[in-house]
Amino acid sequence: MEVKVLVAEDHSIVKMGLTAILNKFKVSYVGEANTCNDLMTELGNQTYTHLILDIILPDGNSLEYIETINEKYPQLSILVHSMQPFEVYGKIINKFNLHSYLHKGASESEINYHLELFIKNQPLTIKKGVEDAENPFSTLAVRELEILHYLLNGYRTKEIANLLGLKMNTVSTIKSNIFDKVKADSFTHLLQLAHVHQISY
Repeated sequence: MEVKVLVAEDHSIVKMGLTAILNKFKVSYVGEANTCNDLMTELGNQTYTHLILDIILPDGNSLEYIETINEKYPQLSILVHSMQPFEVYGKIINKFNLHSYLHKGASESEINYHLELFIKNQPLTIKKGVEDAENPFSTLAVRELEILHYLLNGYRTKEIANLLGLKMNTVSTIKSNIFDKVKADSFTHLLQLAHVHQISY
């Protein structure tokens, strides 16, 4: 089978490194997407077998697109490659039926191992979204993580509701849940906690 991989990543050095490793596995084609918009356009223009996906892209959070991608391209195998903590974001593997979650801080041997299994469509046995008692963000559900991204970027309730197609009271409720779960008593405190627990946005 011809293997075509789309790398959705906005950092040139990371893309170059991933492409170099993928070429070792003799993939047929490696495409690139820098933004969520590029990602959806490229998937529509080219038939891919595999997608390597960063969570935070310049124009948004790619979590919002995974469900649509699964519906439109059910044969596409997806690996998430991110700096976000696994104990917080690893739960998306189950929710979206992804191949695996690879942290950008992984060792060279681990990256090679993950990518080889991914390209060969072989399963990888890993813990899936185990909560970390020391990281309050690990208790957040996937929808809460989506809204957290916009909160940390300073978006207001109405703006988030419009972007995600939700009612304002739904967003307000989710915002309250986020603050309660992470025990933040203000927006400044939420930002401080995000920095401490290495939640990028």
